[in-house]
Amino acid sequence: MEVLITKLISILVVPPGLFFTLIFLGMVIRIRFYRSGQVFFYTGLISLILISIPLVGSTLVNIAQENSALTNEQLNTVSAKAIVILGGGRYRDAPEYQSKDTVSRYTLERCRYGTYLQRKLKLPILVSGGSVYGGRVSEAALMKQVIENSFIGVAHWVEDKSRTTYQNAIYSYKMLNSNNNKNTNIILVTHALHMPRAVEAFEHAGFIVTPAAMGFHISDTQKFYMKIFPRINSAKISAQVFHEWLGRLWYRLRYY
Repeated sequence: MEVLITKLISILVVPPGLFFTLIFLGMVIRIRFYRSGQVFFYTGLISLILISIPLVGSTLVNIAQENSALTNEQLNTVSAKAIVILGGGRYRDAPEYQSKDTVSRYTLERCRYGTYLQRKLKLPILVSGGSVYGGRVSEAALMKQVIENSFIGVAHWVEDKSRTTYQNAIYSYKMLNSNNNKNTNIILVTHALHMPRAVEAFEHAGFIVTPAAMGFHISDTQKFYMKIFPRINSAKISAQVFHEWLGRLWYRLRYY
């Protein structure tokens, strides 16, 4: 229930949902209170346009991506005992796979990089991700299939109960530190935008984390005048940034 409520709140609070809400409220309110309604309407509309501008989206992303990619020098000196790969969604009822679930593009990218690290470092992998709304094969099980069948790696542990990043951390810690085994030093694999929230959650759970950020949003190299025209993709990127910021705030209020 908490996951569902959080999802519903995020739809309304996280841009662009927040701005659509303001636009709608403005349209309703100005029927009786024209000036107040106009304020809501244009605040929402202008904000929606702003987050759709590539220059704004790029600026937000550069602020949010706090971690750099691991260098070869860092990989050669890493002291981690395991690689933890976080799930990033599923591709439901994929027609090309006989209407069975498989990993989403984001999860696929994380599995690919995690397996790449396994080949370089010879470390065991834990995949983490449950079924958020139940009734489906867990994301972790799908990740194990992809890692072992498509990338020729090995997933040693399957954490399939978590439904949030915070639960990823808690359940992974229990799995890696059971039966007197101590694997608190890990390499954590997730997308660069998601990494700061994930690191906070895993460190709070008790891990020593080496962030292995991937899937970076690279700064747009187009001419300046091409960066000031609104685009849907820029609005999507901006929304992801706000989602992560709100998620970090929520975790600090709720768990830390």
